[in-house]
Amino acid sequence: MSQDDRTLTSRYEWKYFVPARLLPSIRAMVRPFVRPDHFARKSTDCRYPIVSLYLDGDGLELYRTTVEGHRNRFKLRVRAYDDDPSSPVFLEIKKRSNVVVRKTRARVSREVAEAVLNGRPTALSQMEGASEFALRLDELAARPLVRVRYMREAYESAHGDPVRFTIDTEVEHAMTSTSNLALEAHREWERTPTEGAIVELKFSEQCPSWATRLIDQLEISRESIPKYVLSLDHAMDQGTLFRPRQTQLRHALSESRRPLRLPNA
Repeated sequence: MSQDDRTLTSRYEWKYFVPARLLPSIRAMVRPFVRPDHFARKSTDCRYPIVSLYLDGDGLELYRTTVEGHRNRFKLRVRAYDDDPSSPVFLEIKKRSNVVVRKTRARVSREVAEAVLNGRPTALSQMEGASEFALRLDELAARPLVRVRYMREAYESAHGDPVRFTIDTEVEHAMTSTSNLALEAHREWERTPTEGAIVELKFSEQCPSWATRLIDQLEISRESIPKYVLSLDHAMDQGTLFRPRQTQLRHALSESRRPLRLPNA
C-alpha cells in the first residue's frame, strides 16, 4: 500500500489536542473544504490503522533531541498499514529543520525491511530513497525500540492544493526489540496517554483560511505531540524502560504551550 501524500517532502505540521466531544463539530466545519484521502475512502468512517516501528540508539539519542527541543532533529521508523504479508512497508526518516518538516520514505518489501532491521542494510544499496536510511541506521547503531499504532481519519484538500487534515485516535504502544511490524500481536498493547484526539494540519505553502477560522473558533493552541516520545515517556513511567537523566516530554510541553495566531491564506 502506498499513501498518496503531496505534502510529503517539505511541509509545515501543526498539531493540536482536541477533546473527543468536539470532533463532530470539527468534521462539519471542514467538510466543505476537504475530502477523504484515497485510502480513507475505502472505509465507511474514513479511518485506517497505522503502525510505526521506531528505532533509536542505545542512548536514546533521537528521543532526547525531541525532549530537549533541538531545532534540527530526525526520527527513524518503519511504517505499515496492515498485516498482509504481501503489502509493502515504508522506511522513513522524518526530519525537522526549525519549523519545516521533511519526510523521505522508501517503499520496500517486508523481507527487505526484515533484513535491514536485522543488521543487513546492504539490501537497500540499490533502492531509491533508502540510502540515507541505511546511513543513519549505521551511524546510530539504531535498533527497534517501540511500535506505535493508532487509527487515522485522513482528509486532503477538495481543491487539489497540498493540504492534509488528519485526526488520530486510539494511540497505543508496545515495547519491542525485534523487527515485528504487526498491528496485531499476542503481547498486550499499552495505551499512550494523550489529551483527546490529535488533530494535525499539514501544508506546503500557506495555511488555508478555513483552517485559520477553525482554530480561531475552537480557541485551541498548537502543541508538540510526538507519539514516539509520549509512548516512551509512558514506558518509563511504568518502569519498562530506563529514563535518561533530565528528560521528560511533559516538562517540555508545559513550556511550549502557547496561544497561536495563524497567518491567513
